[in-house]
Amino acid sequence: MPHAMVTIAAPLPPDRLADAEARVAALENPCRRELADRLDKLDADGLSGTHFASLHAFACPDGKRAALLFEFSADGTPEAALARILGAIGAELESVFSLAADWKAGQRIGDYLDRHRLKPGSGWFEDPGLLFSGTPGMAVGRIRDEARLASTLADLIQREDHGPALQRLDRIRAAIGTDPALAPMLAPASADPPYQVPSPIAATGKLAGAFVARYLWPLAVPIVGWALYRGLADAWHHPWFWPKLGTFLGGALAGAWSAFWVVLVFVLVAALVLYLALRRAEATDSVDERAPDRHVNAAIFERENRGGANHMISITERKPGLLRAITLRAVFWVIGSAAGYLYPPGFLGSIGSIHFARWVTLPGSRDLVFLSNYDGSWQSYLEDFITRAHKGLTGVWSNTVGFPRSENLVGKGATDGERFKRYARRSMIPTRFWYSGYPAIGTSAIRANAQIRRGLSGAMTEDEASAFLALFGSAPRPPDKLVSSEIQSLVFGGLGFMPAGQVMVLNLPDDVVRARAFLRVVRPHVAFNDGRRLKARAVVTLAIGATGLKRLGMPDDALESFSFAFLEGMIGEARARILGDSGDNAAEHWVWGAERPDLALLIYGVDDEAVAALRATVEAAAEAAGMAAPHLIPLKRVAWPHTEPFGFVDGVSQPVIRGTYKGFRNADPIHLVEAGEFILGYPDNRGDVPPGPRLAGTADPDNLLPLAGAPKGFDCTVVDLPRDLGFNGTYLVIRQLEQHVAAFGAYCETEAARLEAQDRFPQPYVVTPEFVGAKLVGRWKDGSSLARHPYEPASRPRAGRADGPMARPKPNTAAESVPAARPIEQSIVPDNDFLPGTEDPEALRCPFGAHIRRANPRDSLGPGQADSIAISNRHRIIRVGRVYQEQEGEDPGLLFMCLTADIERQFEFLQQTWLTSTSFHGLACEKDPVLGDAEKGACGFTIPTRGGPVRLEPMPRFTTMRGGGYFFLPGKRLVDWLCVAP
Repeated sequence: MPHAMVTIAAPLPPDRLADAEARVAALENPCRRELADRLDKLDADGLSGTHFASLHAFACPDGKRAALLFEFSADGTPEAALARILGAIGAELESVFSLAADWKAGQRIGDYLDRHRLKPGSGWFEDPGLLFSGTPGMAVGRIRDEARLASTLADLIQREDHGPALQRLDRIRAAIGTDPALAPMLAPASADPPYQVPSPIAATGKLAGAFVARYLWPLAVPIVGWALYRGLADAWHHPWFWPKLGTFLGGALAGAWSAFWVVLVFVLVAALVLYLALRRAEATDSVDERAPDRHVNAAIFERENRGGANHMISITERKPGLLRAITLRAVFWVIGSAAGYLYPPGFLGSIGSIHFARWVTLPGSRDLVFLSNYDGSWQSYLEDFITRAHKGLTGVWSNTVGFPRSENLVGKGATDGERFKRYARRSMIPTRFWYSGYPAIGTSAIRANAQIRRGLSGAMTEDEASAFLALFGSAPRPPDKLVSSEIQSLVFGGLGFMPAGQVMVLNLPDDVVRARAFLRVVRPHVAFNDGRRLKARAVVTLAIGATGLKRLGMPDDALESFSFAFLEGMIGEARARILGDSGDNAAEHWVWGAERPDLALLIYGVDDEAVAALRATVEAAAEAAGMAAPHLIPLKRVAWPHTEPFGFVDGVSQPVIRGTYKGFRNADPIHLVEAGEFILGYPDNRGDVPPGPRLAGTADPDNLLPLAGAPKGFDCTVVDLPRDLGFNGTYLVIRQLEQHVAAFGAYCETEAARLEAQDRFPQPYVVTPEFVGAKLVGRWKDGSSLARHPYEPASRPRAGRADGPMARPKPNTAAESVPAARPIEQSIVPDNDFLPGTEDPEALRCPFGAHIRRANPRDSLGPGQADSIAISNRHRIIRVGRVYQEQEGEDPGLLFMCLTADIERQFEFLQQTWLTSTSFHGLACEKDPVLGDAEKGACGFTIPTRGGPVRLEPMPRFTTMRGGGYFFLPGKRLVDWLCVAP
C-alpha cells in the first residue's frame, strides 16, 4: 500500500495569527473524539485510512510573516488521501484556512488545499525537503487488524498447555479459524521483499549514479555543446556525406572527451571552493544559546506524552546564501538515499521509532519546517538521534541560523547534546491539533504484529513455530544464543552432582521399527539443559554411533554428511597411526569397541539404587527389542576432589563455552570459547557457523527438525529445504584407559632417587617422587601448577618459606622481570590462569614435554603473539570422563570422554600433533609421558634447568587402551525425529 505524505502551506496575515491558533486549538491535541471518529473511518477496501494529521498556525522566523501548515500521512494517492481527509474534517479545515491571506470567498476548500500542496525534494529546482515513512507499505486497516490479532493470539497462547511448539500453533490456528473477524488473517498478507545488506560496491555504484543524475546533469550541456561544435567544425568542409559523417563523429567524440576533463577540473575546483567557503562559514556563523521561552515550553509539554506516540514541529531559518542552499539539498539527498539504499525499510540507521517525518521549506522563503510523529518521549527521541544519528541531524540543521557550531557539515553540532536540545526546543511550537490513527500502537509493535501474522500463516516447522511463539514478549534468537533446553546436559558439565554411574554399550536390532521402539523407551530419561536443574534421580546421556544412526533409519545421503572421522570410527590402520593405537593399544586387544557399537548410554544418578533402577528399565527395553546383552562399564563414585588413578586432581583446565552458566561466572578470557567450537549450529571462534550434517526436507514430513542455514523467515516454502541434523548436538569421544599406577609410582621413585644422588637440582628444589611426577604432568597432585609453584604444591608449603604462587606477569613481559616468589595468601584451589609462554618461556618450571603443556599449550608455542591462545583454543576439548571400576586383576583406569564439534581438528589433532608427537615444541624422540607409546618413545623425558637439561630414563607404558569409539550426542530435535515410528 503506497503512502501519501501531503504537506499544505498557506500565507497567513500576522494579525490573524491569534485567531488562527485559537481555531486550531479548538480541534485539540489529542484530536477531539467526534473528529477522531470521522478520521478513523476506512475506505471500502477496509484497509486505506489516515495514519496521522496535524494542523499549525505560526509566526515565521523573520517575525514579519505567518503561515498555516497542514500535514497528514495517509494511504493511497495524494488526491485520494486529501479527498478522505476533506470528507472527515473539511469544514474544520475551511474554518482555519479561510483566514489565509490568499483565501477567496466562495472557493472550494479542496481546490485551495490542492493548489497549496508542497512538493519537497532535493533537486535543483525543488523546494528543499525530505519525506520519511517508518512503516512503509502498511495500511491503517492492516495495522489495526494485526494488533487485534496479536492481542487475541497472546490470550490463546496463555491458555495453551506446554508441548511441541508446532502442535500448539496448530491448535491456535484452529481457534482463530472459528472467529469470523480474524479467520481471514490466517491468509498471509503481502510479503515484504527480504532486506539484504547491499554490498559496498553495489551501494557505491547505485549512489554515484543517482548523484550524477540528480545534480550533475547540467554539466552535460557544455559537454554536448562542445562535442557538437567540434564535430561540425571538423566536418564542415567535406563535400561527401559518409566522410563528413565519420569526421563529425570523430570530432564530436574528441570534443566530448576534452570537454569532460575541463568540466571535471571545474567540478573539483568548485567543490574545493565550496568546501573552503563552508569551513570559513562554520568558523564564523553565530550560535544562539538562548533558553527556550518558558511559556511556549510549558504549552508544548502540556500536550506531550498523552499516549505512546508524540508529535513535534520545529521551525527554523536556513542560513542565507547559495552555499547553504546547495549543502542542504545535498544532505537531504544523502539521508534519503541512505534510507532507501543502505538501511532496512523504516529505519534511519538503527533508529526505528519514527512513524512519519518530513522536512519542508516554505515556498519563496528560507523557512525550514520539521515535523515528526514518533514513539516515546521527546527526550528519548532526541537522545537517540544525538547518540546514534547525530551526523544526519547536524548535516541538516547546521544549515540553519543559530545551530550549535558544526565542523565539516556533519561533525560536532548535535553531539553537543544539551546545546542541541536547547536549540531544538527553542525552535518548536505547541502542536495544537494532532490526530493518530492508532494511538496505542508503536512502530516496533507494528513490525512485530506483521511478523506474528506471517508466522501464524507461514510457520511450518518446529523451529519456525518456536520462533513464532518467541514473538510474544521475547525476540528472535540471536545466532550465538544457546537453545539450552535442546542440548544434552553433559555438555554443560560432567554431572558430578550425580556421583553414581554406569555406561551401557549396546547394539541395536537391524529392524528400524524395533530400534526406534527401544529409543522411545530411553527418550524420557535423556537429560537436556543445565543439569543443575534436573529433578530425576537418574538420567541418561544418549550417544549414538554411525552404525546406530543407520539402524535407526537415517538415510544414507544424510549419514554421509556427518563428520568423516565419526563415520570411519576409531578403528583401522589410518586411525591407529593418528591415535597411537598400536602394539598393546591395538584394537584387537580391546575389551570393547573393536566391533563398532551402536549406542553408548551414560547412566548417572544420585546413588547406586537410582542407577540400577534406570539400567533395569533400559535392559528390559533392550530385551523386548531383541538386542544382545550390553557391555557394562561400572563407574566409581565421584568424590571431591576429583582425582584420577595416578592421584592428580583432574579436570582443572577446561574451556568454558560462552553463553553457559559457567561462561557467565567470570570465566577467564583465555579459556572462554564460542559455542560453535563444541556445539553444532552456532558461530565458532572465527564467527562462522561450520556446515553440519543435513537431511533432505522430504524426509522430515512432520517438520520436526530445524532448517539448515540462516533463518529464512515465515514467507518461504520449507518443504524442500534441507534440515539441520547437527543443531545442538556434539561429538563424544570415549577411550577406556587402564592406568598402571604401580609402574608410574615405581618410575617416579626410581628417578627421584637417581636424580637426588646426582644432585642435579640445587636448593630450594627437593627431589621426591612427587616432584618427578609433577614434572611429568605439569601440576602437583593438588592441582597447583608448576608455572606458579615450581618448588612445592600450594597446599603444602615448606615450613619457614613463603613460596607462594609465582607472580603472574603482564602479557608480553619477560619472566625474569618478575620476582621469583612473593608472600601471598595460600590457596588449595588449582590455579589455571597462567600463560606458560609468557611466565615460563624457558620451561624451567614446567617442562615443554609435560602433559598439561602438550594438552593445552596456551601461548607456549608463540609467546607474546596475540593469536597464540586463539590458535590453541581451536584445538581444545571438553573432558567429561570418570574413573571406572576395575575388574579383579586389572589396574584402575579412566574412562576418558571428551566433547568436540570437529573430531579431527580437536581431539585427533591434539592426540597426534601435541600429545604423541616426538617433535612437539622442538623436542626430539619424546612423547607425552602419561599417554605416550613406550615401545616407540625411547628417549625418556627432558627437564630443563639453569645448569643444562636433565634427562629422565625411558619410561614404561603407563596407560593401555581397553576400548573406545566415536559417538554423536544428538540435540533434542534429532532425538525426537529418531523416535518417530517409521
